[in-house]
Amino acid sequence: MNFLSLILAIIAGGVGAGLRYSATVFAPAKKDGFPFAIFVVNAVGSLLVGLFTALLANALVTPEVAFVLVAGFCGGLTTMSTFAVDSIERLRAGHWMVAGLNIVGSTAVGLLAVGAGYLLGGGPLS
Repeated sequence: MNFLSLILAIIAGGVGAGLRYSATVFAPAKKDGFPFAIFVVNAVGSLLVGLFTALLANALVTPEVAFVLVAGFCGGLTTMSTFAVDSIERLRAGHWMVAGLNIVGSTAVGLLAVGAGYLLGGGPLS
């Protein structure tokens, strides 16, 4: 990694974080409702991580470009911490089904999205 890659990853991370924030403003979660915006943002980010990882594995992008896209953009776009807070808030409010759906659904969709992205990028799953 070089200094330019670091600067570009910082910028890309800001763009990703800005898009995530915009999604939560556009589709805010009700206090006890399902956090759709973060769910979708994390699913899309997972798909992109899989895609960019496959492109790197197939030497279609350089390690520096993959770093900017995965650690920078996708790192800013996706959020484990907000997912965790959303889940804990629903648990504390007694909304066990919503919390469980968020925890299980986000994990399953995230894994499936990474796999789908990897396949889209031409990466083998075996």
